[in-house]
Amino acid sequence: MASTLISAKLPPDIDPTKAPIAFGSRALPKLNREIQSPEVLTQQRALMALCDLVHDPENIYQAVQIGFLENLKTLLLHHDSTVRQKTTEILYIVVMHNVGR
Repeated sequence: MASTLISAKLPPDIDPTKAPIAFGSRALPKLNREIQSPEVLTQQRALMALCDLVHDPENIYQAVQIGFLENLKTLLLHHDSTVRQKTTEILYIVVMHNVGR
């Protein structure tokens, strides 16, 4: 006989530190809203996902147009060290591209 067993463990291919992101042109606006969230965990997840996305110059251009830099500038003074660290990493990646300069 077959039985159903539900595991309490997450699947091995799911990373809980990354936020689920939208596809295409909707990804960056969603992440921009999430980094302004009052919840620290939501901000951390959004910054982790954004850090992966800004390696593409097209995403950097879109992020600058949306206004990410102003929001990231305010996160540099955040009380959480992880938020400050990921914000600094994102800003470093952005300014290393010609689009971000």
